[in-house]
Amino acid sequence: MRFFLITMFVILVLILVIFAFYLLIGYFSFRFALSRRGKLKRGIELKSRNALSSQPEISKYFSEGFEKIEMTSNDGLKLYGFYKDNNQNKLALLVHGYGGDHFDMYSYAKIFEERGYDICAIDNRTHGISEGEILTMGLYEHFDLIEWIKKLLSKKCNYKIVLFGISMGASTVCMSLGENLPNNVICAIEDCGYDNANRQMKYVYSKTKLAKLFYKIFYDYTKRTKDIDLKAIDVNEKLRNSKIPVLFIHGEKDDFVPTEMVYSLYESMPENRRFLYIAKEATHTKSIDVNEKEYKKIVYNFLDKYCM
Repeated sequence: MRFFLITMFVILVLILVIFAFYLLIGYFSFRFALSRRGKLKRGIELKSRNALSSQPEISKYFSEGFEKIEMTSNDGLKLYGFYKDNNQNKLALLVHGYGGDHFDMYSYAKIFEERGYDICAIDNRTHGISEGEILTMGLYEHFDLIEWIKKLLSKKCNYKIVLFGISMGASTVCMSLGENLPNNVICAIEDCGYDNANRQMKYVYSKTKLAKLFYKIFYDYTKRTKDIDLKAIDVNEKLRNSKIPVLFIHGEKDDFVPTEMVYSLYESMPENRRFLYIAKEATHTKSIDVNEKEYKKIVYNFLDKYCM
């Protein structure tokens, strides 16, 4: 009898240790990837800030002529954007990527402004000066984007709107296309977005020291405790419901979002509404830097076709 009790006690302790291990791994891996102060996000933020400090013209650009505007998300977060009225009836709504903020959209804003667009560059939830502690890889962000569209249409109800996003922002844009958008949204451009949040995060984890087991725990913990099912954040599925033409852009040598994902996104749409540009030699978000002249030509041709 005593042996049986000791055995049961040991088993119980082992179960509790395993459960505690699961919670700790789940909690810290979630914080690593999807929290405001997570190591992965902060590492990307640091690179962006270093780039910003070496290019003072970016801060100057957004401080001259831009108005800080605010919007409240469906779940009560205060989100901020930077809006420039160039007295036009067409607007480029710019969405940055994971770990970035509106400053990252400088080069793209300039491209649209050269064509006479009004500009709005937003800070996604959990990024920049916007509120939020958890980022959701496009799940909540694409609903935020729809609210931004409504906010901007309250300024000018006759806007023709182009949605433009990079990286996670690109996937956020694509996910919004599967919703019931106002007819003012004419077309969209996505640059180096992923096709599924689970595939993307699994790829990111594969490049760290975290074991495959840790990713499974991270996925399960995120789904059970945060109600975020990464597998269900399926950009392809959203695109299948889109009626809006999309220009897909990706770097040939993207080492953060695998280039193969753009072909998956591209194939999700009918031939008459999809366009593809692969930037030779470009890594993640660097398509515009590798050949700006060609990049602008591709974008302008697309805009000429659909949005004046």
